[in-house]
Order: sequence, then C-alpha cells, then structure tokens
Amino acid sequence: MSESFESMAGMPAAEFVQHRGSMLLLDRLVEAGPEHAICEWRVNATNEFAVPCKGVPTYVAIECMAQCVAVHAGVRARADGFGPPLGFLLGTRHFSTSDAYLEQGVTYQVHCHELLRDTQGMASYECRVMRGEHMVVGCRLAVFERQRGLSLNDRKN
Repeated sequence: MSESFESMAGMPAAEFVQHRGSMLLLDRLVEAGPEHAICEWRVNATNEFAVPCKGVPTYVAIECMAQCVAVHAGVRARADGFGPPLGFLLGTRHFSTSDAYLEQGVTYQVHCHELLRDTQGMASYECRVMRGEHMVVGCRLAVFERQRGLSLNDRKN
C-alpha cells in the first residue's frame, strides 16, 4: 500500500532509512515532495559525535545531509510501495559553514533538494542545515541509490 508525501510528514526518520541506534542522527521528517525533503535533528550531549562543552562539529552535518537524502529516497520508495533503497554517499562539493560546531540543545532543519537523477541511480542534491532562517552548513552531495526491489507487501509475506 503506497502513501502520499503529505501523509508521511511528521513520521520518524527511522521509518525511511536503514540507520539505527547512535548512527541515526535525524529525528523526523518535516516535509517531503518528489524532489525535496526537510528533516529535523536535535543536537544533544549524548550524540555520538558531541564534543563536551562545544557541540557537534559541523563536518558531521555532511552525514546529516546524506541521511536527509536517504530519507527522501525512502519517502519516494514508500510512496511507490517499496521499502528503503540502499544508498551510497559518493562525494561532497562546495562545503561551506558559518560555525565550527552545531550547538547542543538546538533543533536544526536539514534540507535536501534533488538537482538531477539518472536512470541508473546516480543523483546530485543541494543540501543545507538551517537554524531558523540562518544557513549553518551547505554543500552539494553526489549519491548512488540502488533499489532493493521488494515492495512493502512482498516484505511482509
């Protein structure tokens, strides 16, 4: 049974990706569409990457943005009746940041927008991490997605 993009808003990010435990950084899906996703991430002191009294280094945001792309792929797959695809981060371009650390106790929004996708699964996304209206981190990600081929109904049987 497929779902609409709108009906998935507010769901935990774990519903759309294979990451679990301390390696799942994103908390929930805020919004998604055919070419974009917005997720939330609350940085806390128990985060695997937290530096005491400083926060999480902004280079960790690359993983957050990659997970937002993975959530987007999972949302698209779910809308088509499939489970989360297998994805790979291939590279990062144009990384920029205004801060050295993401602050503990702050909820950030992670945005990804698909720029292009080919029929073999290669894609490019423009990504950013926002604190309110302020962009804290931005970059472009190159990814490869491999569809796993099982519909959600097939996985339950």
